[in-house]
Amino acid sequence: MESKWKIEYRDKALDELEVIIKKRPDLKEIIIQRLQALEDFPPEKWFELRRQKGHDVFTSDNQIVHISGEADPKTKTVWIHKITVGRS
Repeated sequence: MESKWKIEYRDKALDELEVIIKKRPDLKEIIIQRLQALEDFPPEKWFELRRQKGHDVFTSDNQIVHISGEADPKTKTVWIHKITVGRS
């Protein structure tokens, strides 16, 4: 069985996540699903991927919850850069 990728948060991404869940507890399940999808990088749904400077850069595609960041295949780490909520 292949090991899961480690999820790390850069800058204020973890703070953004906490604020979103506090303000919009109805989105918590959606957010958890998206983050779990990133543990099995590359995710099979919800994200667009592209290669940039040796890393896979990802962003959620047309979602209420937008998650973006990059993944490092050498360390098997997914770095979350930003989490925001669009219009719902």
